[in-house]
Amino acid sequence: MKLANPLARPWLIAIVAASCAFCLLVAGVRFYLGSEQQQQLLQRVPVQVQQQFMPLLAQSVWDVDPLMEQKLLKGIQSLEGVAEVSLLNNRGQVQLVLSSQLPASHRIELPIQAAGTGEQPLGTLRLSLSLRSLEYTLWRDIAQTLAELIVAILLMTGLTQRYLQRQILTPLAQLTTRWHSPDSAGVHAAKNEIDLLDQTLQRYDQAREALLQSTRQTCFELTQQRDQLSSLLAMRTAELDQLSRFHQMVSEMSSRLIQLDHAEIESEIRIALSRIGNLLEVDRCYLFRVAPSLRIHNTQEWCRAGIPSTAHLYENYPLQESAWFVPQLIKQHLVALSQLEDMPPEGHNERMRFAAHGIQSIAVVTLSYQGQVLGFFGCDSVLQKRDWLDKELTLMRLFSEMLSHILLQRQYRQTHETTRQELALARDKLDAMANIDGLTGLANRTTFQLQLRKAYKQARENSQALSLLLLNIDAFSDYNACFGHLEGDHCLIRLADVLQQHFARQTVVIARLSGDEFGILLPGTSADAAYRQAENLRQAIWQLGIPHISSSVSTCITASVGVASLDSAQHDNENTLQEAAAQCLYQAKQLGRNRVISARLGLDDDVSA
Repeated sequence: MKLANPLARPWLIAIVAASCAFCLLVAGVRFYLGSEQQQQLLQRVPVQVQQQFMPLLAQSVWDVDPLMEQKLLKGIQSLEGVAEVSLLNNRGQVQLVLSSQLPASHRIELPIQAAGTGEQPLGTLRLSLSLRSLEYTLWRDIAQTLAELIVAILLMTGLTQRYLQRQILTPLAQLTTRWHSPDSAGVHAAKNEIDLLDQTLQRYDQAREALLQSTRQTCFELTQQRDQLSSLLAMRTAELDQLSRFHQMVSEMSSRLIQLDHAEIESEIRIALSRIGNLLEVDRCYLFRVAPSLRIHNTQEWCRAGIPSTAHLYENYPLQESAWFVPQLIKQHLVALSQLEDMPPEGHNERMRFAAHGIQSIAVVTLSYQGQVLGFFGCDSVLQKRDWLDKELTLMRLFSEMLSHILLQRQYRQTHETTRQELALARDKLDAMANIDGLTGLANRTTFQLQLRKAYKQARENSQALSLLLLNIDAFSDYNACFGHLEGDHCLIRLADVLQQHFARQTVVIARLSGDEFGILLPGTSADAAYRQAENLRQAIWQLGIPHISSSVSTCITASVGVASLDSAQHDNENTLQEAAAQCLYQAKQLGRNRVISARLGLDDDVSA
């Protein structure tokens, strides 16, 4: 929309006018400061001459030194504002004059006095001062300042115009254009953007007033509808009150069913079915459970007197055989038919089945949890057709939810019991795996350390004997390198069998501590008896005759054994006892292997195999 007087033009004119006024103000201030500076200069030149040149000039006049006088006069003439300088004698005659082309505007005469002449002057120094250079400098500075200001003002004006155009005028025009209605009639032409925006807002006020009137009319109509709904609500409230009583009855039945055990639930469900059937005034009321294989099982049914039971006919019925009814139940969770003729053609076989069972009207609800079908709860009308009311279907849904919770609880109990039994078996297996070496079937190091700590504590408290054997197969790494790890595992298994046969007592703990190291804990065994058993064990291992061609000790598998027995003075804990046995085992290997070393007896049986 074209505007008669856009805002950009008057704003620009106002900015230019303000800028010109500011330039004039700056020029006036600059001229005033320059005039003050000229007056200060006229006052400063005589003082500067008296201080810097007069003593030397008086001395040169006293000494009659023309060269020095001329040099000093040139220095005075070079001062800013000095147009002409003259030297006069005491008779007033001009001795030396230095002048420039600048016109003089002020004249000052300064007496030349020396210390030896008293008050009688030697001569007079005449200064002619000119303000032409100062005025030229002043006007030049004013012109330069004005030029700089004009350039700055032009730049600021351009930037201001661009900023106003982009940040204020253009958004304002866009906003006005968006609000402006092109087909507005009877609106005079706008002068600028503000005027256009004001007109647009006035039109919006008119539209708002019209909308307010329409809203009032709508509120009046809604009030009438509210009154109608209030009367309808009163009717529904009565129905809800009846439904609330139904819900209370279902809650009571649910509480009783939850508190009962598995054996009593079945009979209580039969009672609940009879109460629901009488309440709804139906002829049959039934509960069909669905197995994980999607077959109906464990059916329960209540029938009015004189109505034959049909629940047993659906026992073990596969849901996949249903062409329409069951899929609709699973999809919609509720199917209510006032007459069987409402079933579509694909449900023909099921309609014939229902008709054969004398069903006139049927309503069935799906019992499900997280997509899993738990069963079906339904009611049949046999004697006559009936239209199912919303409150009746709501009651059936409430009762179906209660049955779903009961079936879930029963399923959870069964699952919990099965899981508990499985966990008990798994725990026993894990305990066995955690305490037994997987290859030999002997106890592992963890079990051995626990049993050693327990046996040590018991022996110390009861002052009983306790011995410990540490056994190591000689050159077993060479055996593995020669025959392979599989044969090495077979060798360890045979050695474990020998250990179990040799120590048949239940109190003896036999464990595989590492790859080829075994530990035997002998509670109640003295040092002598432990040594004898260790020696018998060493010979039994050699007698196995397991070939070991890479051994430097014998042609067969041999073992070294370290024996340590409890000594309260030396062994303050089970670790020191085990360290003593390990030290004996180390000595047995150092002395050539295939031998038994006892810490208490210091015995060494060196038997060549």
